[in-house]
Amino acid sequence: MSNRGLVIFGAGQIAEVMHYYLTTEGGREVVAFTVDREYRTADTVLGVPVVDFEDIEQRFPPADYDMFVAVSFKQVNKLRMAKVAEAEAKGYALASHVSPRAAVWNGFVAHPNTIIMEHNVIQPFVTVGRNVTMWSGNHIGHHTNIGDNCFIASQVVVSGACDIGAGTFIGVNATLRDGIKLGVHSVVGAGALVLADGPDEAVFIGTAAELKKIPSSRLRSI
Repeated sequence: MSNRGLVIFGAGQIAEVMHYYLTTEGGREVVAFTVDREYRTADTVLGVPVVDFEDIEQRFPPADYDMFVAVSFKQVNKLRMAKVAEAEAKGYALASHVSPRAAVWNGFVAHPNTIIMEHNVIQPFVTVGRNVTMWSGNHIGHHTNIGDNCFIASQVVVSGACDIGAGTFIGVNATLRDGIKLGVHSVVGAGALVLADGPDEAVFIGTAAELKKIPSSRLRSI
């Protein structure tokens, strides 16, 4: 556990969630949030100052502080990837966090700007790249490789020996059969069942539930 102060890039809901995990579980002191000047709409978030990203290294120099980039999967993770590059160009070391409530094999390495939330199961010989967000409750099967800059939502099942290309987004309750290979910047929608490989920028959409025309008060049974 590092005792260096931490700056979080972002000031929205994801940044607030990351603040919770990094302080409550990770024991880090968040000293500031930061966003690009044109997007700053508040002076504080959760009682912590919000500083223009253009000025952050003067207020909180990278020699003394780390950073975590708390950005969503927008632009198929390309926005978060770009902000990570900008933070590193300023000289910041990027934090990572593995929840103590996750089950990870003892050879697992958390690379910079990666967060593994609670109840993730990461089986032996899984590798996860840098700048990866894994929301709560996923199962990642043995010998799987997850590339850099991915975002894995909740309750995803990735079977053994899969290869997930860099920048991929996998939505809630998606399932990948064993041995699946996905190209870079793929999108697997919520509830999708993936049974075959996909090329770069592949899109897999799950089947949506049908909205019935009758109201719930007219159902004969439930």
